[in-house]
Amino acid sequence: MAAHGGAVRRLRGQDEHHPEALSSTTLKETTWNATLIEGDVVEEVAKLKNRPGGDILKVGTGGTFSRTLLKHGLVDEYLFWLVPVIAGSGARLYDGIDTTYLTLADVVRLENGILGLTYTPKVTERA
Repeated sequence: MAAHGGAVRRLRGQDEHHPEALSSTTLKETTWNATLIEGDVVEEVAKLKNRPGGDILKVGTGGTFSRTLLKHGLVDEYLFWLVPVIAGSGARLYDGIDTTYLTLADVVRLENGILGLTYTPKVTERA
């Protein structure tokens, strides 16, 4: 699978031994504490998940990189921020992905009304 734009990082242990991993269709090298994922993104992220060093955080939504991780079962937890604004339009985050059922794992309510909703993929295919 070709490289797609996106980055993943360790939540703890972010140092010279655990650099950010970056997937890009345009960059050929990095100039910061990052490793460029080359080749098969699915294979490389799966390897990264199996290494010790803490949880991995993928920041941002949508895009080819996010859809690739979701499609191949590489996402263990989702954190959605619900902001109390009705925008009236917008892009779908995960177009082209089969239905994925989620289980609510945690809710964080901020003073300004924003909710942090943490979900994990359901083991079964039924809602």
